[in-house]
Amino acid sequence: MTKKAVTMLAVFLTAFALIAAAVPMVMAQASNPTVLFTGRKNLSGAFVISDSSVVPEGSTLYVKKGGKLYIKSGAELIVNGTLKVAAGGAVYVKGNLTAGEGAVTSVTGKVKIQKDGVFTQGGTLRVNKGGNVFGLGTIEVVNNFSDIVCKGTVKSKIKAPAPVETDGVTTIGGVIIVNRQFDLPKDYGDGLTDETYSAYLKMRDASGYDMSIVSGFRSYEKQKATFAYWASIDGAEVADTYSAQPGHSEHQTGLAMDISSLRQSYGETPEGKWLAEHCWEYGFLLRYPKGSEKITGYIYEPWHVRYLGTSTAKLLHDSGLTLEEFLGVA
Repeated sequence: MTKKAVTMLAVFLTAFALIAAAVPMVMAQASNPTVLFTGRKNLSGAFVISDSSVVPEGSTLYVKKGGKLYIKSGAELIVNGTLKVAAGGAVYVKGNLTAGEGAVTSVTGKVKIQKDGVFTQGGTLRVNKGGNVFGLGTIEVVNNFSDIVCKGTVKSKIKAPAPVETDGVTTIGGVIIVNRQFDLPKDYGDGLTDETYSAYLKMRDASGYDMSIVSGFRSYEKQKATFAYWASIDGAEVADTYSAQPGHSEHQTGLAMDISSLRQSYGETPEGKWLAEHCWEYGFLLRYPKGSEKITGYIYEPWHVRYLGTSTAKLLHDSGLTLEEFLGVA
């Protein structure tokens, strides 16, 4: 190889090494989200997010009436501050909208999560009266369902976080789950919770009916005796379709109650119909609806309601799902 050829090869190798070293640096820079602004930004026209961008902590992006925010497929908007969508404002999510812990998303307008779009909800989501979150995409709840304050409408699919077991009690998004699969410790519970009983009183007074509590809290031992009683009458196999095994009864949570009657015909009475149509407004769920026996594991019980809190009950009511389906454990 000539001296000139050696020199040219050395130059080429040096240039190649510089390019190779520069490429990962460029890629690393591209992976860092771009800070859109600091302080407050009012959006009254169209604005497109086409890469990874962030609204920093302490800053507010306000989508005003007529404003349209588009998050393109493959792009991500990370909100660590506040995102406000006014009435008449709109956000369209084809990529990812990620709300960090401590972030606030307030929706009075509309947020459309389009197919394959994801809204990762790690902060507080307030869907105000008139607000609408909808579309074929998914809302992924990071922490608790109680972080979603819903007075408007949420129609997008909600993906629950993974179950968490603490001291023998399983919660999903902060919601206690008790069914054939998940149980409670023997010593759990000591009565109806104050919040549950207060919500019941409001519901009863609003209904105009004499909605008495036939059965409220039941301890593990009481449930053991209850199941044994029904098994002695109908046999264990039949009793298992309508009476829970000890440790597997919602009554032990202090969040459930049987209202007025233990007959399925109660569901056809004016009071039973009112309960089915309005209990969610007071934070309750008709826990074992007709036609869902294979999902819930129990027969239709028009008298059995479970307290969830008003916002979570509204989310579940709007979804049309059973609790098992809503929590992803069906």
